[in-house]
Amino acid sequence: MTTLGACVLGAALAAVGLWTVWSRRRQAPGGDAIRLITSRYLGGKRFLTLVEVDGQRLLLGLAGDHVSLVARLGAERAEERA
Repeated sequence: MTTLGACVLGAALAAVGLWTVWSRRRQAPGGDAIRLITSRYLGGKRFLTLVEVDGQRLLLGLAGDHVSLVARLGAERAEERA
């Protein structure tokens, strides 16, 4: 097999893999169970990220490869903002 043929085959396999992942995410029940609301860069590989998990908002602190729960905002507040 030539280098060009191997590249074409690799691209085709990657496309099929991406399509498979995309189609499974579309069909997954409860696919919106985790939703990214917003994220703020604090500098030096540190972020504050607000996510919603099953209707409850969580403020997460991310630093390097560590994730910490900063605050649990509760379902009531998530519903008020919706």
